[in-house]
Amino acid sequence: MIELAPRHKIGLPVESPILLAGGSAGYGEAIHPGIDTARLGGIVVGPITRRSIRGSDAPRMAETSGGFVLQTGLQNRGVSAVIKNFARLWPRLGSPVIAQIADNSPEEAASTARRLAQVDGLLGLELRISPQTPAGEMRSLLRAVRRAAELPLWVKLPLTAVEESAQTAAGAGADGLVIASPPAGAGFNRQGELIRGDLHGPGNFAPMLAGLSAVAGLGLGIPLIACGGIHTPQRLRQALAAGASAVQLDSLLWVEPDLLQKLLEMGD
Repeated sequence: MIELAPRHKIGLPVESPILLAGGSAGYGEAIHPGIDTARLGGIVVGPITRRSIRGSDAPRMAETSGGFVLQTGLQNRGVSAVIKNFARLWPRLGSPVIAQIADNSPEEAASTARRLAQVDGLLGLELRISPQTPAGEMRSLLRAVRRAAELPLWVKLPLTAVEESAQTAAGAGADGLVIASPPAGAGFNRQGELIRGDLHGPGNFAPMLAGLSAVAGLGLGIPLIACGGIHTPQRLRQALAAGASAVQLDSLLWVEPDLLQKLLEMGD
């Protein structure tokens, strides 16, 4: 067992270091049918906000040499609709389910956390921090969620100023840190339109690894979870060697879902 919230009174033990990142599996309904979810260490569902968000207008995606750019605009149904339509699925996935909260205000983040904490079978929360969030606002967000829900809480950080953000989150009570959210990118689609959004793909691994190793060097005493560009067994091993207790897979699920089987065999 791997404990991913050792400071928390409940804790968050997982049986495998391999998890699915928020956005890669929808609300648990969008998982590739060939994936044995019971072998995963956990599944992050979301993003989820208090109110529904329509998201970005099409087109949303452009291919790049290192992956693809995707702009969803945090599209989601809102916490009430998510719970109504998908919460009953979570206990059937066979592995721990963690809900990602993406609200930008402490009041709305707390409201979302409060609703999610009432769902049976949900074992943790992940607070996604925007790159534009100042340190003071991050503390307010984290503390508001902490007060609203007693579940273990990870914080998913941007790569921008990741060492400072990691220290802020750890000091405000995070139980674990996810390194990191996708960086910003841009690319032209096949119609010649410029798309700006999150950059996904193998090219994210090197900057993620740099951020991960830098945060590991701080010795914060809480688990680190690597996320970004992990598409091969070698990269999984390297992320763990650089200080991660576990990894979250994202774009691999969309472009090479069959490779997940090999990674799961490594994690057994």
